[in-house]
Amino acid sequence: MNDRGRVLAFDPQPARLARVGEAAARLGVTIVETVAGPVEALAARWASGCDGVLVDAPCTNLGVLRRNPEVKWRRQPADIPGAADRQRGILAAAATLVRPGGRLVYATCSLEPEENDEVARDFLAAHPAFAVDPPATMPVAPDSAGFVRCLPHRDGTDGFTAVRFRRVRDVCGITGP
Repeated sequence: MNDRGRVLAFDPQPARLARVGEAAARLGVTIVETVAGPVEALAARWASGCDGVLVDAPCTNLGVLRRNPEVKWRRQPADIPGAADRQRGILAAAATLVRPGGRLVYATCSLEPEENDEVARDFLAAHPAFAVDPPATMPVAPDSAGFVRCLPHRDGTDGFTAVRFRRVRDVCGITGP
């Protein structure tokens, strides 16, 4: 962006936002504005005002087991549905930020279908103004459903899942760019 425009960073944890601010300052980036609080409470202020939104969703972190095997001792199978419910709320709120024609990326460091495929399926069912919009070029090609999945055994990375949506129409049903 060549330090032009505006980047909003939302997080309910001020300490994380402080690290974002420090990194931006270190890199000489002046367009980052940090806003403390959950996206569900903040989104209305910037409704339909963003060209792109990244949701780096809180998740079970089960994709990082290769590097952090102790994660398995902190997680229970019952954690997954709760994480998915939280992710659905965050994704729905983040979607209100996206202008018609804009993009929304949903990402987790999890490979669990409940936190990825099912959240995306439910999102699309509840938000007909959005459609999956897989990127044309990526180091890891999207699968047939449009998801980018980094797999530890194949890619030598942590487990990671992302899907990109495009807002193809406004709330009145008019098709966008």
